[in-house]
This record gives sequence, structure tokens and C-alpha cells, in this order.
Amino acid sequence: MKKTVAGAFLIGTALLCAAPSAHAALPYARGSVGIASISNDNVASVQSYDTGYTIAGAVGLSANRYRVEAEVGHQTNGNKTSLSPDLSMTTYMANYYLDFALPMMPVKPYVTAGAGMANVDVNSGSDNVMAWQVGAGIGFSAFPLTTFDLQYRYIGTSDPEINGTTYKAGTNNVTLGLRFNI
Repeated sequence: MKKTVAGAFLIGTALLCAAPSAHAALPYARGSVGIASISNDNVASVQSYDTGYTIAGAVGLSANRYRVEAEVGHQTNGNKTSLSPDLSMTTYMANYYLDFALPMMPVKPYVTAGAGMANVDVNSGSDNVMAWQVGAGIGFSAFPLTTFDLQYRYIGTSDPEINGTTYKAGTNNVTLGLRFNI
């Protein structure tokens, strides 16, 4: 799994460095926290999960309008009924960002997409599956080399099978983040 993420990060870095840019690629670190809502889950009958939390950290490279990063994230959602297990997911993603500059504005909207692996855990067991994400957000540069952002993203996975039960889970996440150029 780590080799997959590292490979995707290296490919993304090569694409970033090959992209036409007036600036050299600069390294950065990013962290975010937020809420996670499971959009659909089907186990024989529809399960109902509480809104949970998500936390993520990433390192990446930024050049002009493009960013590429390696991210590790975790989210947990409790089940609304005591008979069903809680669901948590740890993701390992390679993400690509496209930033849009607005003239004379302190905000910078962006779109993002990523791919990688997820470990889905439901108390009774876990499964490693392929994962992907798409999202959009807006960044606000408050200080030199520091950006605050608000992001929405949808994370999807292939169907994990845990103890003979197949789950279908996708999550909607809204996060607040902080990015430091280093």
C-alpha cells in the first residue's frame, strides 16, 4: 500500500515538474480537520450512521497553479443503532490540485482529485480497497507562506467485504485546513 502511494506521488511530482511554470516547485505541509458524513451504505438493509469527524495530513509540492501531494487521512462514523458496528476509514492518497487565481482578491478557489487505498474497518474486521476522491475548495492567504482553506470532497471506495458482508460506502467531507510552504 505504501509503495502504491509513493509511486503515485512520484508520478504526480514528475507531472508537476514537467508542467509549464514560471516558478520552481515549492514544498509544503498541510493539515485539516472536519466533519464526515457517509452518503450511502448498504448491508442487507440500509444502515444509518452519525456524522463523524475526519482528520488528514499531507506533504506536497506547489508550482504556480498546480499542486501534488501525498496524504494520509482518517475518519470515524458511529452507527445510530447499537446493533450495528461503527465505521472508520484510513486513506492513503496521492492528490492533484489546480488553483485558480482571482485578480486583486485574497482568495484562491481550487479543484482536486486523488486516488489511492483505504482501510475500511467496522469493529468486526477490516478490508483494504481502492479509493478515489474529488473536491473543490477555496484558500485564503492570511500570512506569507500560510494558507487557510475550506474544502468539500467526496471520497469513494471499491466495495469492502468484511466477514462475508459487502459494504458500499462513500463519504462527504467538509474540512478546514492550514497549509504552510516550507
